[in-house]
Amino acid sequence: MARAFFPPFGVTVLLLALLYAVIVLFGETQPDAPSKLVLVPAAFVFGAIVGVWPGVAIGGLRLSWRLVGAWTLLPLLLLPLALWLALWASGGWLTGLSEDILRALVAAGGEHEWLVLAVGPAARAGPVILVIALPLLVIDLGAILFDPPVLWSMFALVAAFGLVVALAVIPTALLSMLVLLRAYVVRLRARIEAGETSS
Repeated sequence: MARAFFPPFGVTVLLLALLYAVIVLFGETQPDAPSKLVLVPAAFVFGAIVGVWPGVAIGGLRLSWRLVGAWTLLPLLLLPLALWLALWASGGWLTGLSEDILRALVAAGGEHEWLVLAVGPAARAGPVILVIALPLLVIDLGAILFDPPVLWSMFALVAAFGLVVALAVIPTALLSMLVLLRAYVVRLRARIEAGETSS
């Protein structure tokens, strides 16, 4: 994994750090900005933090390819396909639940006594009245958003979405793991037999 991880990690660190260093060295500095001698080394720290993710992704793929070969592509193809099919199949249900949120918002807004409407006569004062009106509008919108039917409809949508994703991803991931495990055992046996025949 280390041999698979460090080349993409190093390339990402160098590219990002060099790009950042060039921007810092040739860019205009503000009078109160830190020294360029501080910012250029910080570029390498930033590059190292960002470079971890490509290193892990590419290194993991290279390691998986070495262990199970082309079977590595199976979860990369199956998981997105299963997720897309599940979301497509449940699209009408999820759309109905999202429309329930809109209906709940409209109902809560119709029953709510808007605080911001009390500012109406003072609107002749001009833009200054926004200092009072905007906080009142935020309070009104928050009261509508936290209305129990609205919260329940949002919870129903999030729970349904989570259920659809789980029903798509969990079986597909388990199937992929079983296939990858079998491919690994087959390749391992082949290597062991090849080692025995060569000795």
